[in-house]
Parts: sequence; C-alpha cells; structure tokens
Amino acid sequence: MIELLNFINAELEKVNVPYEFGEWTSNITDLYFVGEYSEFEPSSESGQEDKTFILNGFTRRSALALEEMKEKIKTVFPPIEGKTAILDDGSGVAVFYSNSFPVPTGEEGLYRLQVNLSIKYWKVV
Repeated sequence: MIELLNFINAELEKVNVPYEFGEWTSNITDLYFVGEYSEFEPSSESGQEDKTFILNGFTRRSALALEEMKEKIKTVFPPIEGKTAILDDGSGVAVFYSNSFPVPTGEEGLYRLQVNLSIKYWKVV
C-alpha cells in the first residue's frame, strides 16, 4: 500500500496539487488537499483489490479555486483510461477519477471539495 500512496503523491506533485496523506502538516496554505482511502473486500480470487482514494480539498479563496484543482487531478487520473503503472514492488495499479462534490463546512468563507478516485490494484505475492 505504501508504494501505491507514493505513486499517487508523485502524480499529484507533477501537476502542482498541494497534497499530503492523512492530515495537512506543512505550513498553512490557502489551498490544499488531504488524502485517505477505503478498501473493499475482494469480490474474486483474481488478486485484484478495489479501493477508493478520497482527496478532500480546502480553501478560503473560492469554490472555483478547488474546481480548478479538480481539473488538474482529472488530467492526471483520467476517468476513462485512468493512469496505470507497475510499481517498484511489482504490483500493478490503475487509478481513475470517479466523481467529486462540494461539502459544506459550516464555516463562512471556508470551502471544501471531495474528489473520489477509483483504484484497481493487483498486489504481487
């Protein structure tokens, strides 16, 4: 799983999406994304694992600033063909943009956007 998280991090860095896994620990910025994931029980014996990677974006700029970042994320992880790779540990991965939606924060002037990525992962045993 570490290799998969490193892969996502590297791809987001390529398009300058400010991102950290788990929580934002860098200097406070006016726009950033924090990632987390969900795993699902395998539905077959093929070795394929399905996961959802969630990117929560936050900003005080505007909701449009988050939408602009979402477009960058979609270019890295296209919804149809996805981004595929063989990771350093030999595992295969395909990451696809799935969907997104604004999430109310309850705080005036703070905007949040959740971006969901679908992951197909084949772990080498």
